[in-house]
Amino acid sequence: MTSLFDQPPATVLYLVLYLLTLVLHVLSMNYVLAGQSYLALVSGLEVVRGPIRSQEAPAAKLRDWLPFALGVTITLGVAPLLFIQILYKRPFYTANLLLFHRWMAILPVLIVAFYLLYLQKSKRWSSWNAAARAGISIGIWACFAFVAWSWTENHLLSLRDQASWTAEYASDRWFFYDVEQMPRLMVWFFGGFPVLAAALGWQLRHEQLPNANLPHGNLPHGGEPASEQQRIASRTVRVLAFSATAMLIAAIVSAGVYYLVLPGEVRARIADVGMPFALLAAAGMAVQAESWRRLLIAGTWSAGPLSGATIGVVAAVTGGTLLRELRRSTALPLADYADAHTAAGQVGGLGVFVFFLVANTVVIYSTVSLVRRGLRPTK
Repeated sequence: MTSLFDQPPATVLYLVLYLLTLVLHVLSMNYVLAGQSYLALVSGLEVVRGPIRSQEAPAAKLRDWLPFALGVTITLGVAPLLFIQILYKRPFYTANLLLFHRWMAILPVLIVAFYLLYLQKSKRWSSWNAAARAGISIGIWACFAFVAWSWTENHLLSLRDQASWTAEYASDRWFFYDVEQMPRLMVWFFGGFPVLAAALGWQLRHEQLPNANLPHGNLPHGGEPASEQQRIASRTVRVLAFSATAMLIAAIVSAGVYYLVLPGEVRARIADVGMPFALLAAAGMAVQAESWRRLLIAGTWSAGPLSGATIGVVAAVTGGTLLRELRRSTALPLADYADAHTAAGQVGGLGVFVFFLVANTVVIYSTVSLVRRGLRPTK
C-alpha cells in the first residue's frame, strides 16, 4: 500500500506543513480542553469537600493562562484548516461549517467560552460561593466539550461520500453519529491530560520554593520535617503525575478500542505502512510512563524526568496525528488531488507564509516573556 509520504513533491510539502501546524494546534488544544476539565473537576470537588490545598497552585495557574491559551489554540488552528483545503480539495472542506446549523454554533459557543474564561479568573468570580464558581467552570467545560464533539462529527462526516453529505444536510438532523465517534473522542480527551501535566510542570517548577527541588533528606536543618508549603508542593506533583499516568493508560485503552472499530482497509493500511507512526506514539508513551513514575516517586518537578515527559508527550501526539492522517488519506487518497497540489505550489506565497509564521511566533513569545517579567516579584 502507498505510504503517507510516498507522494509527489508538492503534495509532500503541503502535507508536512499541515502536519507540523496541526501538531502545534493539538498540543495547545489539549492544554485548553484538559485544563478546563481539571478546573471543572476541582471546582466540583470543592463544593463537596471544601478547598483542596494541593490543587490551589495549578488551578490558579490555569485560570490565569487559559484565556491566552484559547486564543493561541484558535490562532494555531487557522493554518491546518487552510492546508487541509489544499490537500483535500473537495467542496466539503471549503465552507461546510457555515452550511449547517449545528456547526455554525461552534463560533458563538467559543465566544461565550472565551469571555467566561476571563470571568473565571476575575476577582468577582473568586468572591462567589463554591457552587456558583463550579457552575461557571463546568459551563466553560461544556462549551469546549460541545466544540470537541462537533469537530469530531464534522471530521467523520468528511470521510463519507457526497451522497452521505447530501443526506445529512437534507435531513436537518441535529446530530451525526459514527461508530468511530466515541473512541476517537476518548483518545484525544484522555491523551490531553499528560500534555497538560507536562506544561503545568514547567509552569509550576519556576514558582517552587528555593529548596523545593531538593530531596527531603537534603533540606536545611537536617532531618526536620518538610514545611507545610513543601508538603503541599510535593503532593501537587504526585497528584498531577498520577493523573497523567492514569489518563495515559485510559488513552491507550481507548486507542485499542478505536483500532478495533476502524474499517478493515484502514487497519490493513496501519499494519502495512503505519507501523513507524504507531511505534513513535508507543515510544512516546513509554518515555512518558517512566518519566511520570520518576516524578511520582520524587515528588518534585525535577528537570530530567519533566524533560522526558515533555519529549514523550510530543512524540506521542506526533505519532497519533500521523495515524489520524493515515486514516483520512485511506478514505480520501491524496493521489486523487496531486494535480491540484502541483498547481497550488506554482502560485507562490511560501515566503509570505514563512514570514508570518516566524513573525507571529516572535510576537507570541515576546508577549509571554513580557507578561512573565511583569509578574515577577520586585526585590
